[in-house]
Amino acid sequence: MIAIVFALEFEAADFVASSAKRLCIDVWQLGVTGHRAAGALERKLAVVRPSLVVSAGFCGALQPEVPVGAVFVAQNFTTPSVLDELGEIPGIQRADAVCVPDVLATAESKSRLGRSTGAAIADMETAHLFKICVDREIPFLSLRVVSDVCNEDLPVPGDVLIDPQTGRPAPALLFRYLLKNPQASWGLNRLIKNSKLARAKLSAALHRCTPGLLRAAKEV
Repeated sequence: MIAIVFALEFEAADFVASSAKRLCIDVWQLGVTGHRAAGALERKLAVVRPSLVVSAGFCGALQPEVPVGAVFVAQNFTTPSVLDELGEIPGIQRADAVCVPDVLATAESKSRLGRSTGAAIADMETAHLFKICVDREIPFLSLRVVSDVCNEDLPVPGDVLIDPQTGRPAPALLFRYLLKNPQASWGLNRLIKNSKLARAKLSAALHRCTPGLLRAAKEV
């Protein structure tokens, strides 16, 4: 069985809606972000041992040429044999990723991290989930889609945008922030639109990957 793992329900929505039930593929929605996702995955693995874990979700771009909707395999957080079996897939790039403890809310922080690491993208879960699977000798693939570009600030602070303990926006905090900063509403609407585009791109990429994922799972 292949477990396709999302941190957030919002990230998973398009793929879940467009996928027929398969005995060989299960979708796990962890419901938390960052290092907390590790504990949620461990609880899943205590019950079921998949032949392959695919970590799917959003990421931020760290390089100025990377657009919203670009899909990447994080090659430094993917089992080499899975990379070989997956092969080259149109519309999916390979690049290094970096895992960060908090949402990168400013263009300056994203650009600085991109310059210092050379990585193309950043997210908050991949390294934690990858380590768990490596320790258990479970093959792992990280597939990420860009939801925010390198040269733009997020319209609201990261801890207002998403509560890391629930994986959802904090409504009261968000309302108060927008009340004090009404100019952020336009940027928030744009971010939501970009996130919906990214979600659709991620779903399509997962469907294109499915044959290679099934081959990789059989090799285990």
